[in-house]
Amino acid sequence: MNKQTGFTLVELVIALAIFSLIGLASYRLYEGVLATQARVSAHEQGLRSLQRALAVLERDVLQATIPKEGQAVTLGAGQLNLQRGNGRNPLDEPRSERQEIAYRLEEGTLWRYRRSLDLPEIHKLPLLKDVRALRWRLYAQKNGWRTDWPSTPGRSAGHPRALEITLSAGRFEQIRRIILLPEGA
Repeated sequence: MNKQTGFTLVELVIALAIFSLIGLASYRLYEGVLATQARVSAHEQGLRSLQRALAVLERDVLQATIPKEGQAVTLGAGQLNLQRGNGRNPLDEPRSERQEIAYRLEEGTLWRYRRSLDLPEIHKLPLLKDVRALRWRLYAQKNGWRTDWPSTPGRSAGHPRALEITLSAGRFEQIRRIILLPEGA
């Protein structure tokens, strides 16, 4: 009498069922990790775009220069205008030329306009997309926070001390940034 040993059909079916449940659970877990990674990546891209836009804006504001006549920073109709100097060229040498910079919100995109005072060519750069709301305000010691600057054209209103930017873009509901202006210090 030779007795054969091995697995029965019932044991094989149970083992296959357990293996398929483990495989299905692993696939669901992997699918969840991929979905989470995609959401985190999208959030990171939005945050990087916002940080880059605010860094460019802050650099321009901190390099604002006071012209011989007029204001270094003007604000009106939702547009910020300023003159800046000390821009860096590709060789990282300081430039002596001044540039006119303007920021304007058009159809949900924050645009940066740049023009050298010596050249008529205007460079237009999309700075931040999916902007739902944008508000600019300037602070002056005598006038407080103002949404237009200067309030009376032609009259010297002094120099503003700070710029406030409040915006909603992408996944970020309300971002508020205050930048001290060099001319108002």
